[in-house]
Amino acid sequence: MMFRRGLCAVGVSAVALLAGLGWAATELDAQEKPTLSWYGYLKLDAAWDEGLVNAGNYARWVVSEDVAEPHAHFNMTSRQTRLGFTLAGQAQGAKLSGRFESDFYGGGAENKNWLQVRHAYVEAIWPTGWSVLAGQASDVISPLNPGTLNYTVAWWAGNVGYRRPQVRVTKRTRFGEGGEFRIEGAAGRTIGDDFVAADPGDTGADSAIPSFQGLAGFTLPVSGRSLGFGVYGHAGKENLHRELGGDPVSLSSTSAGVYLTVPMGSTVTLSGEAWAGSNMDDYLGGIAQGIRVRDQSADEIASRGGWVELAYKSAHGTQLNVGASMDDPDADDLSNGARDRNQAFWGTAIHDAGGGLRYGIEVSRWETRYIQMGDAASWRIQTSVIFSF
Repeated sequence: MMFRRGLCAVGVSAVALLAGLGWAATELDAQEKPTLSWYGYLKLDAAWDEGLVNAGNYARWVVSEDVAEPHAHFNMTSRQTRLGFTLAGQAQGAKLSGRFESDFYGGGAENKNWLQVRHAYVEAIWPTGWSVLAGQASDVISPLNPGTLNYTVAWWAGNVGYRRPQVRVTKRTRFGEGGEFRIEGAAGRTIGDDFVAADPGDTGADSAIPSFQGLAGFTLPVSGRSLGFGVYGHAGKENLHRELGGDPVSLSSTSAGVYLTVPMGSTVTLSGEAWAGSNMDDYLGGIAQGIRVRDQSADEIASRGGWVELAYKSAHGTQLNVGASMDDPDADDLSNGARDRNQAFWGTAIHDAGGGLRYGIEVSRWETRYIQMGDAASWRIQTSVIFSF
């Protein structure tokens, strides 16, 4: 039984890679070397926080006053500097697209930053509307992000979805003038928690199967712009074996959500998402809380949240964003001292000075509520200078 489950999980990747392709039945086309294009930006962030904000260079939540006495902080970093390249080629009648992207949030001292891989994938796209992606890429769920200067784009505060190794199949069906229906499915690495070094592998790998994500969405033309909406969700498992000292425990990780992008005139866009799920920490939900461990048992932490943002872009290169977000775990699933609610409000102004240079300022308000501990709040003022290429 276990062997069949493992064979099925591995087979997901092979089937997805061959779906709609017919590669095994045809000879390889003559191929040229793919073309390469570099892109990225240099970015300096400087932020002042009224209170102690985790993690300083970027905001996730405010630390409780029972943990640290409130006092102001100032941080400055270039870690978000981004370097990447794309590859473009052709094979078997398919357009090939590759992407590698990194930044410097991999760790290290503030003036000796370590590289981290953000994206590393190849995608084959056919004229029929089918495409297959293999590698590390953004999650299928939660396809939108707010336009904040803050590196975390409201993760852990209402926005979910991250990046992980995956095999993804997409079908795009075009209709009318500019309309499109998109359906996507992916099998991805289940990234869980590593409770003790004595039991090699984290709880995600111990589940012995990938996690599955899906999305169905429409794009419709509206006055020369695009209105988008859709639904998404995921399902996976984590297994705890010797971590708790008792019998093995199997836990689920699930979510369901909706997204919407609405053009309002020629210069304003309203966008947002709403979701609910359980054990969402590895998707940056639940305020980084997914599993509650009690004695020799464990339970999933349910949570819900979302975000909304109004964006204005002028013809002179200035963009203004105003938004709000909230992540609200179920208090009944939390232990004393846990984060019970996290919400953020922000206003962002970014100006494009031309030649690849942009600069901006963001003022945000962060409020974090705790179980049986003092709540915390902080104002944050962040400025950024970005030079893109």
